[in-house]
Amino acid sequence: MQRSIPYQNIISKLLLIALFIGYISLSSIYLLLPPLLAVLFFAYHDALSKHDLFGLSIVSVMMLVFEAEKGFWFGSTIIFFTLLSRYVIPKLEQVIQCRICMAAIFVLLAYPGYWIYVWIVDQVLLFQLPVLDWHIALYMIVEFLVIAALV
Repeated sequence: MQRSIPYQNIISKLLLIALFIGYISLSSIYLLLPPLLAVLFFAYHDALSKHDLFGLSIVSVMMLVFEAEKGFWFGSTIIFFTLLSRYVIPKLEQVIQCRICMAAIFVLLAYPGYWIYVWIVDQVLLFQLPVLDWHIALYMIVEFLVIAALV
């Protein structure tokens, strides 16, 4: 007889958080590792559309770790991705049926869209402008390939 482990999903998700914390720390040291912002956005939208509360809370914790590691203000990714998932993505999914195109849209909304969102809020609150460099283009290419494989 083989017994199944209860809470196997919870244990795997907690292991995923631990691996993500290690990875995001390494991505701050080694700039060629992407911070997986678009992948987090895709996972957040997927959990939100499936009404998966546990998955949504896990991805939210990962986004808060991302914000703390990268120096963004608390809750900015959650607010931005919720607005996009609620108002923008459903309209785009009605018009666009191409999976690869949707992967590109997720990446474009995650990186340049999030930077514009933070820039607007920083202008209103008179904070310092976030820095953009050439690494963002590399991150967008790598994460497009990851999301295209997931979609």
